Order: sequence, then structure tokens, then C-alpha cells
Amino acid sequence: MELLLLLLTVHFIGDFYLQPTAWIERKSENHLKSIRLLSHILIHTILNTVVFLLTDYPLLPAIIAISFISLSHLITDLFKPHKKQNLSYFLIEQSIHLIIIILIWLYFSGFTVEQVATFTANLFSTQNMIIAISYLLACKPASVIISLALKKHTDSLIKHSENQELGLVSAGAWIGYFERCLAISFIFMGQFAGIGFLVATKTIFRFGDLTKNKDMKLTEYMMLGTLLSYAIALFIGWNAQQLYFAL
Repeated sequence: MELLLLLLTVHFIGDFYLQPTAWIERKSENHLKSIRLLSHILIHTILNTVVFLLTDYPLLPAIIAISFISLSHLITDLFKPHKKQNLSYFLIEQSIHLIIIILIWLYFSGFTVEQVATFTANLFSTQNMIIAISYLLACKPASVIISLALKKHTDSLIKHSENQELGLVSAGAWIGYFERCLAISFIFMGQFAGIGFLVATKTIFRFGDLTKNKDMKLTEYMMLGTLLSYAIALFIGWNAQQLYFAL
């Protein structure tokens, strides 16, 4: 575990703290000719070399591991300028690095295929799947239910609203995802006061909009949406918790 923690630490330091924004821009412009790209690869090579010197693993496997890590950064950085920079690509890029680090750790830790298979089976245990399904239900399915339940009111508000500034696209859906997932998390942790904090926080931020519009229909619509969202989260969270402890 020590090796994994050290490799993760130097990865985050090298990728985020020792890579200024200007370096990223230069890499995108100049590709292989960029001195910043080479500097970035060199930083990761040095940091990972220090890790293996501290952990005292065999020389040849350590050199191969360091080379793989450095090569992964070179390939992802060369591929990056040809893709639109967004959250999806960032997550894919970081996942590649983390998978390589985990594989290297598994090799040096002497894990067998059987042990990895056992760990994977435990990861997808019935109890863990209950938790995963509860979060999945709290996102898109719950959003669809709320949307259909309030459709008549939504159409009415859009039709008669004088203010066409409806906010960021899909922002309301994402707010709903987060609030329901956080509510379920608080239920699993037994911190029901956290749900009250979420409701209070959302009310404070919505208060200005409601008082500004002075629209009773809009106020009632928002209250309905919020109460329905939390009711679904509580229903899912409580039942998932009961199933979890029943198994």
C-alpha cells in the first residue's frame, strides 16, 4: 500500500502542482517540439525514480515501471491537443494514469490473478450494488419522474413567463442530481441533519429569485420540485439502507 500511496502522491504533484497552465498551453501549441512537454515528462520521471529509490524495489522492474508511467504521460499529452478539452477527456486521461499506477502497484505487491478476482467479486457484492443502484436511481430516473410529475406546471410557467432567462442549460437537472445524491449519502452516514442543511442552503440561494419575481406560481413550482426531489431521495435512501443491513 505504501508504494501505491507514494505513486499517487507524486502523480498528483507532477500533474497539477508542478505543471503551470502556461506549460499546458505551450504543449498544445508545439507538441513534441515543446520544451514544456519534455519538462513535464522529466518531472514525472524524477518523482517516480525517487519513489522507487525510497521503496528499494529491484532495479530493472523499477526502470520498466517508471518508463511506462512516463510514456503514458507522453502519449496522453500528445493526443490531448487533437481533442476538445472537456471534463470527459480529463477524466479519461486521469483514469489511464491511475490504471497504470494501480497495475504497477499490483505487480510489485505480488498480487495473484486469484486475489484480484476475489477483490473484484467483493467489490461487486450485493450490498455494494445496492448502494450503487440507489445513486443511479437518484439521478436520471428520479429526474425523469420529477419532470413528468411537474410537466403541466412547467409548460404553464414557460408559456406565461415574461422572463425568458431560464438560467444555465441543464443546471437544474445537475443541481437535482447532486442534492439527491448528497441526501442519500447523509442517510447512509446517519447524518440526517445534513439533509436539513441542504434544504436550508437551497432555500437561501433561491430566496432572492423568489422575492425578486414575486410570482406565487413560480414559488409553489419551486417548492413542489424541491419537496418531490427530497422525498424521492429519502425514499430511495431509507429503503436502500434497510436492504443493506438486511443482507
